[in-house]
Amino acid sequence: SFRGVAAMIFPMVKKDAQDVVIRTSSEKIEGVIYKMPEGRLLDMLNKSTESFLAVSKARVYDIETGKLAFETEFLVVNKSHIVHIVGGYSLPEV
Repeated sequence: SFRGVAAMIFPMVKKDAQDVVIRTSSEKIEGVIYKMPEGRLLDMLNKSTESFLAVSKARVYDIETGKLAFETEFLVVNKSHIVHIVGGYSLPEV
């Protein structure tokens, strides 16, 4: 089957899910990122070959009003727009 062949060519890489809160200049983004086991969030951010950070189950809030702007199952964030990122717990409401 195709899935069997694909699994042999592209082996599944186990990653750890981590809840994060990402702050940009105009938004607060809550969601889940997936990182390599034993890997650090800082290493993902400093990896110069990747300009974007994938976020699953993303909830995007307007930083001025604190209101939910939208939700999506998948979002990519340009790392150059990140002001700060907190992993492992949620921040208080803005």
